[in-house]
Amino acid sequence: MVNLPDDLKKYERSQKLKPVFVFVLCEITAALFFVLTRNVMYQTEYIAKYNVIGHAFYTVIFTVPLFISGIFSALSDKTFYGTIEKVKISTTVDSMNSFKPSKETRYRKNTIYLYVKEDGGEVEKFRIYSGRAKEGQFLETYNNGDRVFHLYGSKYTVIIPKPSDTMSQCAVCGITTDINEEFCHKCGHTLPHVIFKTGGEDEKQDF
Repeated sequence: MVNLPDDLKKYERSQKLKPVFVFVLCEITAALFFVLTRNVMYQTEYIAKYNVIGHAFYTVIFTVPLFISGIFSALSDKTFYGTIEKVKISTTVDSMNSFKPSKETRYRKNTIYLYVKEDGGEVEKFRIYSGRAKEGQFLETYNNGDRVFHLYGSKYTVIIPKPSDTMSQCAVCGITTDINEEFCHKCGHTLPHVIFKTGGEDEKQDF
C-alpha cells in the first residue's frame, strides 16, 4: 500500500466527503419539500383518488439525490497504483441527446480500460476514461509495463515517471511539471515521482 503524503490524504478525504455532503443536503431539501407540499398534493382530487401517483412522485424526489450527488461514482472509485498488464479501448456510437438521438447528435465515444497488476499481485480492471473519441486518442499514452497511479476523486490516471523522464504529471490536476520539482506548479500537490521515488538514477520503491 502506497504511503500518501499529507496533502494527498487531505485531498482524498475531501473528495470522499463531497458527494456525501451533497447527498445529505439534497435529501434534507427533498424532505422539506415533502413536508411543505404533501398536504396540498394529497388533497388534490386526482391524487386523493390515486394515492400511488403521489407516492411515486415523492419516491422520485427522494431518489434523485442519489444521481445528482455523484455518490455512485464515488463508491466505485479508489486509489490504485501498479503495472499495466493490458490496455483496452472500446469505441462505440453515442448521442448527445439520449431521449431523441439523431444523426446530428451522434458521436464516436471511446472508453479506455486498464488492466493493472496491483501491489498484492491481483490484476484489476479500471475504466479510466469515457467520452468523445479523438483520432489517435490514448493509443500511445498507456503501454503494457507502464506503472500508473490514480488518486481517489481525481479524473486522471498518470504514468509514474521512469528514471530517464524529465517531466512528472500531477495526479490531481493532470498538469506536467519538471521532474526536479516536488510539487505541482498549478495546484501545489505532491508529484508522483516524489511519492514513488522515481525520476532519478534509481527507483527506490518497488511495486
